[in-house]
Amino acid sequence: MYNILMKIDDTLPWIELKGTYQTQKEAREAAQGFLNSVQIKVVEVSERNKTVKALTSLKIAH
Repeated sequence: MYNILMKIDDTLPWIELKGTYQTQKEAREAAQGFLNSVQIKVVEVSERNKTVKALTSLKIAH
């Protein structure tokens, strides 16, 4: 059984995605599918607001 873990950068912990896979090949294919569906949003931050609240939402389709 295999799980998928991802790490965005050194400031964040490893994230375990939902789902288990019978083979490493299946897990790699699912991870590639996930990477192809990732959405990234870049937003402008006002200079007077020094703190930014982060909201993360992941949806994985199997």
